[in-house]
Amino acid sequence: MDLRIQKTRKAIRDAFLTLIKEKGYEKITIQNIADQAMINRNTFYLHYIDKPDLMEKLYEETFKRLEKSISSDHQDIYSIQKNDFILMIQTLFQSIEKELEFFQVMLKEHGQANLTVKLKELIKSHIVIGIEDFNFNDSVKFEVGLEYIISGIVGVVCLWVQTPEKFTITEISSVLSDVHYNNIKDLFLSDD
Repeated sequence: MDLRIQKTRKAIRDAFLTLIKEKGYEKITIQNIADQAMINRNTFYLHYIDKPDLMEKLYEETFKRLEKSISSDHQDIYSIQKNDFILMIQTLFQSIEKELEFFQVMLKEHGQANLTVKLKELIKSHIVIGIEDFNFNDSVKFEVGLEYIISGIVGVVCLWVQTPEKFTITEISSVLSDVHYNNIKDLFLSDD
């Protein structure tokens, strides 16, 4: 992609996030974004259809980068060891840290509520890799247990995003692995 296009899109993205923090999503106009990014409205429309399109593209780009970073060395759940699980959690948090401003803004009161839903889908897709054909004897236990585990991880992500200086990624990864590793192994490997 042309460097000018990248710079313009970055300026629009940064302006958009700044404005969401200041005004909230609903009150932002295209003119506000253009003024903040120091471009004209026509330039905005060369890159995005409208404000919802910009929001959708931000989500797509951010989650694509997040997906790519946490997919690199993933193992299926049956062969994962505790250290691998810790590494998976650390990689997730390090990837979110690279997009921290986006997550902080989207999780605030004036951000978008579906961020947590998207995070849950992403994490769930990585935890259940390789189990599509597995026949669970107790699907209620599996579905409820998996939802509980994923919701807990996403809840901790939200807590950390709001106050990243309070906990290190290493501390969070260690605690989450202590809490969830055996639960995940039990959930997937149980014969109940």
